[in-house]
Formats: sequence, structure tokens, C-alpha cells
Amino acid sequence: MSDPLAKLYQEITKDRGEPLDIWEIAALLEVYGIRDVDAKEYGYGDVFELAKALWRYKDIKSYPKRSLAAQQSPPPFKVRVRRNFIKGLAFAMPMLLQSVATIFFGFALWSNIHMDVTEATIIALSTFLAMILTGGPAQVIGRKGLYYLKMNEYILAAKIIELLFSISMLKIIFISLLFVLFNWIFGVLDWHLFVIFIVMFFLLSTLFLSVSIYYVFEEYEKILYFFFYGLGWVFLLHYLLGLEYLQAQFVALAILDASIIYFAYKKLRDLRDKTQSEGEILPRPSMLVYTLIPFFVYGFLYFLFLTIDRLIAWNANSTNQGFFLWFDARYEVGSDLALLVFVILMGVVEVVVYEFLYKLNDKVFGYSVFEFERFNRSFLKFYKKVNTIFIIVTLLSIIGVYALVLLLLMFVEERALPFGGYGIFVFFVGSLAFAFLANGLMNALILFSFSRQKIVVKGAFFAVLINFVLGMVLSRTLEPYFAVLGLLAGSVVFWYVTFRFLIKMFGKLDYYYYSAY
Repeated sequence: MSDPLAKLYQEITKDRGEPLDIWEIAALLEVYGIRDVDAKEYGYGDVFELAKALWRYKDIKSYPKRSLAAQQSPPPFKVRVRRNFIKGLAFAMPMLLQSVATIFFGFALWSNIHMDVTEATIIALSTFLAMILTGGPAQVIGRKGLYYLKMNEYILAAKIIELLFSISMLKIIFISLLFVLFNWIFGVLDWHLFVIFIVMFFLLSTLFLSVSIYYVFEEYEKILYFFFYGLGWVFLLHYLLGLEYLQAQFVALAILDASIIYFAYKKLRDLRDKTQSEGEILPRPSMLVYTLIPFFVYGFLYFLFLTIDRLIAWNANSTNQGFFLWFDARYEVGSDLALLVFVILMGVVEVVVYEFLYKLNDKVFGYSVFEFERFNRSFLKFYKKVNTIFIIVTLLSIIGVYALVLLLLMFVEERALPFGGYGIFVFFVGSLAFAFLANGLMNALILFSFSRQKIVVKGAFFAVLINFVLGMVLSRTLEPYFAVLGLLAGSVVFWYVTFRFLIKMFGKLDYYYYSAY
């Protein structure tokens, strides 16, 4: 194409709908990086004069329809539901695999039924701390990395992932050194227990951080394969080479971490070779910090919320044990089985959020500016319908998981699945808590898509506060396992804060849609 103006017009309107007027063309020029000084090179005084000149070229090409659904050519409804439900399940499958392997084989990547209670307590503590301290970094890696991928900015995606991962690993190394210094000065743990703690903490933190890179690319099946790969190493090292379980798990986790990081590095190198990129300069550090802080805080609070009730229960259970935490197998099993309900509901959450955003971006072009009230009501109706379905799935999931556990108890030993007594209470209360949490996360993901992350962080903060305060009070005035009621109360608070704002948002959905970015 010899005409430079025609070529410029083709470039700035690539993969975009037909411009409405010269003002939109001017905006596209600025997005493309054209300044007034650049416009003069084309023979025009400024960007707006250049936009007027380009207006006459608007009929030289065909345009994609102004519908996100049309651009993406989505699969049929049933296919979308099945795919997204599996995607939601896959998100939590690694943790589920950990629990299932422990029940059926007696061991997993960082647990086994043969260790004593003291070692189990130390490993659980290191696991929880690893989850809490990597929750924030994992969120920001996922948020910013996925943002650049969706924008086809592959070089920037690779650079931001590498940068955030490197900074996060340095933080984990620094925290590990602080733990070493603290224990060396105060002698909280003896040498044997501290080695278990610090090795598990470092290896699991590295695992959770490196796995977050694959969540960015939505390659959940690879994460599952990696966990099977790690379990295979534990089996080989223990049964074939004769290493004790802990030693086998240490080596297996180290091999797994190295493997995941290696393949992630290769993937990021390949990503840099992609040609669809408009730039290679990341935003200023101050801008990155400002935009990512809410997601960092949310990630930290989320994993703190998931673990704090167990820490409270174990602390209350530690009376006369000589340590500030004492592992409670029945409470842990009750919580883990309740997580099965959570996993199922997260599949529903993934379906609902995808369908909501798909319908929103598709139908917004079917309403005139004067039909905003009908537009708002249609999505409020959709939200009410999916919540009814959510309640039904919740009840069926709780009943189904409980029936499955009763069936399993006929085939596995009590040591592998100590579920009786108050474990049943923890399961049912925990299941209800995770149902409220899952519904709150559904609200939160919708709010995130509208750039309303502050309300989600607010809900998470109050959820953690209520979980901690009520759990502490009840576990000490009644029984340790009543800490699960703190989890339930915190989940209800998180759900209510997000639900209340979402209902408000549905009343002015047209405004929130166009003000989201």
C-alpha cells in the first residue's frame, strides 16, 4: 500500500470496529503513539487535523462487529458451561490431589499419616505460612501477567512475570533468613523441628509462587501433571531408594520446584519471541505499586482467612502440650472434606462469572441509551437466577460429599480418615462457610471485572477480623473446634459486603459498565 495515510489508517484500526467520528480516530492515533510532532511529518498541524484527513479512509476496509461475542466466536452454551466448570474445578485440583493421595496412599507431597503429631504441626504451620506469604505475590503476578496477555503484549507479559517472580523469590529468601535469625536468637524450635519447618516453608513457597505462572496462562492441567510428577518422585525415593518420608518429600519438592521454574522460564523465553507487541517498557515502579497493591492485599487476606480458623483451633488445642500449636487431625479432616464442597462450587463460580461477562459484553450493543433500566433489570434477573442454582448445587454438594465420606469409611482405616465426633460438626459448618465464601468470590470476581477491587479488599479485611475475633472467643470459652464458627461468620461477612455492593451496582449497571476503565 503506497498511500502512507491509508497505511496509517489500517494500522490504527486493526482489529477494531468502525470509528464513530474524527474524535475516535484522534483517540486511536494517540493510543498508537502519534503526537502533534508526528502529525507534522504527514503534513498536518496536529493530531486532530490528521484525524480529519484520515476520516475519508473509513470505507477502505471492512470491520469486525462491535460485539465481543462475535469477535471471539464463542462455543455453544453447553460447551461453555462444561469447559468453564472443569476449569473452575481444575483451579483447586492440586490441593484436592494432596488430600486424596494422603487418604488412599498414606502420603502426598508434604504430608503423610506416619509422622508424629509434632512434625505434622510443624509442617502444617510452614504450609500455612507459605500460602499466606505467597498469596499476595501470586495475585499480582496473575493479575498483571494476564492483563498483558489479553492485550497481546507478550514481551511486557514475560517481563512483568519475570520481574514480579524474582522480587517475590527474594522476599521469600529474606523471610527465611529472618526465621533462621529469630530461631537462633530465641530458640523456639529445636534443630530437628526447625530444619523441617524452614525447608518446608522455602520449598512450598517456591512451589506456590512458580505455580502461579501457570495460572496466568490458564494451564491448569499442567499444574495437575506437575503434582502427579512430584508424587511419583516421593514414591520412587521412598520405596525404591529407601529414603524416609520427610527426606523423600524434601527431595521431591526440590526437583518439582526446579522443573516448574525451568519450564516456566522456557515458556517466558518463547513468549518474548512473539511479534504482536506494541512496546517493551513497563510502567514506572510507583504506578505498578499503586495499581497492584489492592490485589496484593487481597491475596494476603484471602489465604490468611482460609487458614486462620485452623491456627486458632490448634492454638486452643495446645494446652499442656508444650507448644503454641498442636495439630488436630479431626479438625483438619473435617476442614479438608468441606473444601471438597468448595472445589465443586468454584466450578459453578467460573461458569457464572464467564456467562455474566459474556452476556454483558454481547448484549450491551443491543440496547439503546434510553433502555438502560431494562438493561439493568435483565442482569439483575440473571443474577437472581444463578444464585438459586448456586443454592441447589450447594445442598447437593454437601449431601454428596458426606455420603461419599461415609462410603470411604467402609474401606479406609480410621488413621487415614479420622472423621468421627466433632469432625462431622466441623465438616457441616465448614461446608456452609465455604458456600458463603464461594458465593462471595463470585461477587468479588464480577466486581474485579468492573475495577471495584477496593470493596473486595474491604470485605476480605472484615472477614478476617470477624474470623479471628469470634474464633478466638468461642475456641476458648467453649471448645477448640468451635473456631470453625469464626470461619462461618467471616464468610457471611465477606459475602454480605460484596453482595450488598453488587446489588447497588445492578441498579446502575450502565454507569458502572462504562466507568469501569
